[in-house]
Amino acid sequence: MDAGPLVALLTGQATDWQAWAVNQLTSRPVPLFTCDAVLAEAAHLLGGPAPLLRMMNDHLLVTQFDSQVNAVRLERLVRKYADLPMDFADACLLVMAEQHPEAEILTFDRRDFGVYRLSNGRPVRFAAPPVR
Repeated sequence: MDAGPLVALLTGQATDWQAWAVNQLTSRPVPLFTCDAVLAEAAHLLGGPAPLLRMMNDHLLVTQFDSQVNAVRLERLVRKYADLPMDFADACLLVMAEQHPEAEILTFDRRDFGVYRLSNGRPVRFAAPPVR
């Protein structure tokens, strides 16, 4: 789970993006997985971490990604995609996708996730709102 859909879900503003996020989150099994970097981005955009922590306490959102253990791979990815540039949260999500090939990343960032490739060269599985 990327920051964009989390923020859209939790702001409560009735937008197409918020409707898409609600639809995605209610049609998938919980908990949803993310990383601390995404939570930091989302908390900044939301003006605080309270709604994210509520989701975690309600077992709707889980983080189990260790940036330290994955630091070598994260650095390689950030260097490889420096022209985009790849941010820390996207790098973490990409490594998570490599570790869980059946996973699908929920994001609004269609452009970057359409470019990223897994370590085996395959495209990243992701869901994003339709382009309008």
